[in-house]
Amino acid sequence: MWIEEPGAITERIELVGHKELCSYLLKGDVYALVGGSMAHVLPTVLNQLEGLKIDLERIRYLIILHTHYDHLGMAPYLVREWPWVKVVVSRVGAGVLTNQRALTAIQDYNNLFLDREGALEQLRPLDLVGEGFPVHMTVEGGTALDLGDGVGLPFINAPGHSVCSIALFFPREYALFPSDGMGTLTEERILPMGSSNYDDFQLSIEKLGKLGAEIICFEHYGALTHPEGKGFAERAKREARAFRSKMGDLYRTHGDVERVAEELSEDCKSGLSRRGLLPDDLLKDILRRMVKFVNGIE
Repeated sequence: MWIEEPGAITERIELVGHKELCSYLLKGDVYALVGGSMAHVLPTVLNQLEGLKIDLERIRYLIILHTHYDHLGMAPYLVREWPWVKVVVSRVGAGVLTNQRALTAIQDYNNLFLDREGALEQLRPLDLVGEGFPVHMTVEGGTALDLGDGVGLPFINAPGHSVCSIALFFPREYALFPSDGMGTLTEERILPMGSSNYDDFQLSIEKLGKLGAEIICFEHYGALTHPEGKGFAERAKREARAFRSKMGDLYRTHGDVERVAEELSEDCKSGLSRRGLLPDDLLKDILRRMVKFVNGIE
């Protein structure tokens, strides 16, 4: 089953946000919010959480699984709104979030959407370059977060989509939170965006598939439950292999990275593109890097 709309996934997992930008509330004695989404989604998330009639002070963690601009924009606001919340990122991600170029990109994309979606009446623009990004806790594969009441959440290193990608497993619910680390779920297809290292991306899919998760909770377009969730890893592996072959075949045919990226970008356009979350120039830049990597081009 594919669950795209906000609501309960299980008794201990709630989907919140917009369908193209998802976060998840995980419940133990204390709660964790997984996925930092974008700044303009925050009013929606706050309204949804209020509707759940929970004690907001039980939400002690905001877990960011990678540091791309569309997965962490709510964090600076939530920290100001909820001083009891700790922002959790990977050790590598914490390093990325000290980089001025990265902070500028995160800030600019989020502020663009704040303006476009009319949210500047509720939220002031981000100033990450001036204020920095809040990080309270770093984790890596092999560490775990304990929410109490038998809810332990181990982290798994899952690089490839980004250098800092980690995944989160919820063993009690057989639920996996890979963010984009196994591919980006869209309305049309799985986009195998091994943006930073395609070898690592494929290895991460293999590793995460061995966990035997039956529920896969993505940060775009919702969650897959049984049976689709259980079969997702094999599907993701096939998609990643096929896309790698296509990148190689097209480059051998054309011998031109730019032409290959242009052709592939047409194939990769999706609901994310229509919403402006994967602009054409950014998509082509990602594809250029992937084509160069797969074909061993410096």
